[in-house]
Amino acid sequence: MCVWRPQPASWTVHRAPDGRWSPDWADEDPREPAPPSIGWLTWHLIWWWSDALAVLRGAPVAERSDVLWPGSAHSAVAEIRRIAQAWDEAIEHLSARELQAPVAFPWPEPRPLIYTIAWVNLELMKNVAEIGTVANLFANRSGQTAGPAGCRDL
Repeated sequence: MCVWRPQPASWTVHRAPDGRWSPDWADEDPREPAPPSIGWLTWHLIWWWSDALAVLRGAPVAERSDVLWPGSAHSAVAEIRRIAQAWDEAIEHLSARELQAPVAFPWPEPRPLIYTIAWVNLELMKNVAEIGTVANLFANRSGQTAGPAGCRDL
């Protein structure tokens, strides 16, 4: 289900001969975007949240092409949970002054860190809603009435 494409033009993840999974990507967003696969959505979430965490820690962000999909719903959930715990630990004791420090992520111009934290919450909610929508499309297409077992934890 994680690599099922709702439409032929949907972005997804692909397994290379070496076993590594990489996402579809274009330099520009498509004019008429198709809903991406759950694999692509979970990869995207792992990518941007890892970058946000790196920025918070003062580390360099990863190149998009260096972030791979873990290969299964179970592994994607485990990685997302790992990032979530690291994120919680990183923001838990930030002072009011630190929350106002300028950060140029995800925007090109610096804004207070609290904006980035709010953006992470918004982006996470959006991605989870997208995953749920694709899971519902998959369930409806295959005649299931409940969410698919392979992505219940997503």
